[in-house]
Amino acid sequence: MQTDTSPGTVVHVDPPTTRVDEPFSLTVSGLPPGEPVTIRATTRDGELREWASHATFLAGDDGTVDVATAAPLSGTYSGVDPAGLLWSMLPVRGPSTFFVRRKAAPLRVRVTVEAPLKGPGQGKPEAGGRELAACDVERTFGGETVLRRVADGRGLAGDLFFPVAGGPHPGVMVVSGSDGGQLDHAASLLAAHGYAVLSLGYFGVEDRPAGLHHIDLEYFEQALDWMAVQPEVKGDRIIVIGLSRGGELALQLGSMFPRIAGVVAGSPCGIRQAGITKRNSDFTKPAWMYGGTALPYVPARFNLRRFLQFYSVFVFRRPLRLRPVFERLLRKHDLVAAATIHVERIKGPVLLLSGSGDELWPSERFAELVMARLGDEERPYADEHLRYAGAGHFMCFPYALPSLPPMTRMSPVPVFTMDFGGTPAANAASARDSWPEILRFLAAIPQ
Repeated sequence: MQTDTSPGTVVHVDPPTTRVDEPFSLTVSGLPPGEPVTIRATTRDGELREWASHATFLAGDDGTVDVATAAPLSGTYSGVDPAGLLWSMLPVRGPSTFFVRRKAAPLRVRVTVEAPLKGPGQGKPEAGGRELAACDVERTFGGETVLRRVADGRGLAGDLFFPVAGGPHPGVMVVSGSDGGQLDHAASLLAAHGYAVLSLGYFGVEDRPAGLHHIDLEYFEQALDWMAVQPEVKGDRIIVIGLSRGGELALQLGSMFPRIAGVVAGSPCGIRQAGITKRNSDFTKPAWMYGGTALPYVPARFNLRRFLQFYSVFVFRRPLRLRPVFERLLRKHDLVAAATIHVERIKGPVLLLSGSGDELWPSERFAELVMARLGDEERPYADEHLRYAGAGHFMCFPYALPSLPPMTRMSPVPVFTMDFGGTPAANAASARDSWPEILRFLAAIPQ
């Protein structure tokens, strides 16, 4: 859809409704040749925060701008990038760059074209200008090609997403990280590619624990059993996907349950870390339980060093980076040995994805340790580790999705900022590049 507010100027997005991982074209015509024009994109995330981007181009001799072939003179991104206006959006207010999205409902993006203001002290694209044209764009995760059914078996907190056509489909379980809840948008997107995907909540949702501690792994075993008998799921073996603590969980589940056919772990850790209470204040509790027994983990304590670190964060407004904390925990060799996941027992291939700029924990190093352990065994599986230079913690599916604003920092309160590492450009690139790699890996797993 398009709206022309200036005679002769037309902004056109084709197609106006498409999935977040599909290409689209954005062109503007009817402009004065050789004159600057600013294109803006705005949307709202799941917390109704407004996000915006802008880029200023010079109209060609034919009075057009094609975002797919033109590099902006200035703006929130640089270089030729058809999706640059989408992933480079920043919050209009506040320092946090954490784009919140969990629902599978479409995102609606408003695209406007402006002529820069002229006159003393004016003319900056950031300040806004005279609107020439506008249109609305809809970015979906699965859209009408995907159906959704509540997982109603054995007290599971989740939803099964699967394609409208065909079936049964290979089964995938997607789990969240330390934030809990369900990742319905990610599950819906993957379902659009031909999978039956269970978006499973295991804490932080109704009828489940509030925090990530003392989580019974029998719950996931029940979820796997439930998936195996669903008519939409092909076969009885399931792939598990997670990132961060969800990646740790995916590796742990794969090492325990033969029903798991493969694991995709983004920003992973093959060492069981401490549980996290609802207030993030106690790191001496186990995260995972099985058979009523806590699995060994590496505890973290609030010592003088950590107190000074938090003190500098609040007093000097420095971003909090937890990577050094986890690097020091690696020195606790006996605890690390006891808490290391037996990834070599996974009865299927493993795909690890990490970024060298991760500031939450050293995921690249953690992934290397997992690969070393896998390499010590004569495994008949094609295990892989994909590294992305400069990318941070949220660098791939199921958290970072192609063309969505990447997550680098979170500021729950004005005086506190948590740095997850990477840059918007590096994280956006890793999300875009890793997505087809994940799809390739999944397609090669026999089920």
